[in-house]
Amino acid sequence: MKRPWQCLCRLGRQRLLGKGVINFRGKGAVNLIDVGSAGGLPHPWSENADKIHHLLEFEPRVKPEKNPHITTVNAALWESNCERDFYIYKGRGGTGSSLFPQNLDYVTQNWNSLHLKGDEELANTWFERSQLESVERIACRRLDDVLEELGHVFPYHFLKIDAQGAEYEIMKGAEHLLSTSCLGLHLELFVIPLYKGITLLPEVAEYLAGFGFELARKFPPHGSFHSQHDCLFLKKGDTSQVIDVIIKAYGI
Repeated sequence: MKRPWQCLCRLGRQRLLGKGVINFRGKGAVNLIDVGSAGGLPHPWSENADKIHHLLEFEPRVKPEKNPHITTVNAALWESNCERDFYIYKGRGGTGSSLFPQNLDYVTQNWNSLHLKGDEELANTWFERSQLESVERIACRRLDDVLEELGHVFPYHFLKIDAQGAEYEIMKGAEHLLSTSCLGLHLELFVIPLYKGITLLPEVAEYLAGFGFELARKFPPHGSFHSQHDCLFLKKGDTSQVIDVIIKAYGI
């Protein structure tokens, strides 16, 4: 019996994601994993899709797909193979749902200082958008285990995660990947505990340093109360063609 991520789609050899086409005219060099892939490729890969040889994307609430250059896995990732609660919030356009509950107590206790940071409209609507609509029990997988079962013969070089606070736990389930072929990561990391129990940016950076990664760029704060930063981490000392492609894509 086929596993969910082994279902085939009939999209053909290429597929539009964001602004580009994966591996357009065979230019792809980077094998990329996109965790939290709703909405297509993120910047800057949407403008550099032709530099991606293969895309492996994870989104727990989408239909599994597969073609020669894109594999879509309908699964949530975690540090272990288990079942966890998935909190679905009112959000805005389905955003804000997480494997962690919103930290209502923290925001309430720190409102006087928090509401002065970031976009005023986001601050003023935070409690409304954080209304819990439902809780689903979902199966979670270790990324290392999924990669082994997929059996792809090529290495994955880049890991992008946008998982509303679960980045650290997902990486804990991908330590073989971090120790071997992974050369770069694009993570959305929080600097305040907007969700209960999340690991914040400084601790994540310290954890990744143990695998030889350094923070190459911290992008400007965004989100409610300027709670998070997109962060680019690169493997120290690597001089391969792939790392050059990543550096050029990010303009550093």
